[in-house]
Amino acid sequence: MNMKIVIRWAVRGFLIALILWWMIIIFGFSAADGVESSSFSDEITMKVVCIIEPEYSNLSMDKQNVIFNKVSFVVRKTGHFGEYGILSVLWSLLLLSFKKIRNMKNFLIVMIPTVICLVYAATDELHQGFVDGRSPKVMDVIIDTMGGLAGAGVIIILWMIIRRKNERVGKEH
Repeated sequence: MNMKIVIRWAVRGFLIALILWWMIIIFGFSAADGVESSSFSDEITMKVVCIIEPEYSNLSMDKQNVIFNKVSFVVRKTGHFGEYGILSVLWSLLLLSFKKIRNMKNFLIVMIPTVICLVYAATDELHQGFVDGRSPKVMDVIIDTMGGLAGAGVIIILWMIIRRKNERVGKEH
């Protein structure tokens, strides 16, 4: 068997395993009840707050609450955006490992992982509706989908740059 084919399928298998692992991670975040989820994001929020506002502990309780709530919102939404951005990057890399897909329009190569993220985000939010202290939010599905779009967009831009560079190198030799 051709070694290139073996390596290509090994990489695809690895990417599929990473995709499944990451989807399980996302599911795990959604399965956490409201108290556990809040505790986790509050811990991250406090770390961010201490970085951006070193004098936080010296502020009045009202000012601390205002800062904490603003940062908490950003931390939570950035988490949504990032976790689906990563999922989309993994899907994009898997798709680009197939020559027929690489020859498709770039628009489709971006849209396929984005739609996968949209569907997974919607089912994930639905799942949250059955978890104590959690509720599904349409805005989170939108943020997740935008993260997916951004992840796929980054990969397609990098792929186009690499492809053009390789084409130029090929013409020089």
